[in-house]
Amino acid sequence: MATTSPPTPLRVPPPMPSRISQIRPGILTMVFFIGSEVMLFASFFAAYFFIRFNVAEVWPPLLRNGEPLALPLLITGINTAILVSSSFTIHWAEHRFKHYGDRKSLERGLLVTMFMGATFLIIQINEYAHLTFNPQDVAFAGAFFTLTGFHGAHVLLGLMILFFCYVRVRVGDFTPQWFTPLQAGAIYWHFVDVVWVLLYLLVYVM
Repeated sequence: MATTSPPTPLRVPPPMPSRISQIRPGILTMVFFIGSEVMLFASFFAAYFFIRFNVAEVWPPLLRNGEPLALPLLITGINTAILVSSSFTIHWAEHRFKHYGDRKSLERGLLVTMFMGATFLIIQINEYAHLTFNPQDVAFAGAFFTLTGFHGAHVLLGLMILFFCYVRVRVGDFTPQWFTPLQAGAIYWHFVDVVWVLLYLLVYVM
């Protein structure tokens, strides 16, 4: 009596990797970190709008001497343009290195970006020195210094990240195929720039 062989099991191809699994751990960590930072700044903006629309009787609010609170719109606008431009310089540096292996352009782009970031902080500190109010004057002043101060701290952190990346570039630590720490630092720098643009529009302009 003939026996039949068992059927050959079907070979099921392995599932395609998800998009999340294709993201490098360093980039994914930075994305999660920025997500937590978004929540932090969202709470600060919520407090600012609560003060503006529920606490302040007039807008702009009046200082203790009865004069309306005024912010340096023009110089801060120039400072905003400087910070936004730094996003383009670091993107250009990344592009040159990734596609052409141009390490010199990467070094120069990082230096220009750090110079612009430092310039932004210096102008911001100078603005603080010439403001006619302090955090104790009105509720808006407290929210203003909290928002701009925390953002300044994030710019300083971003400069430190870019500086360490610059040092690693100088010693030849990155390759066009792998420069994840620099990519993560650039993402953080773009985030800092976007937050400031929102801050400038919502606090200074509106």
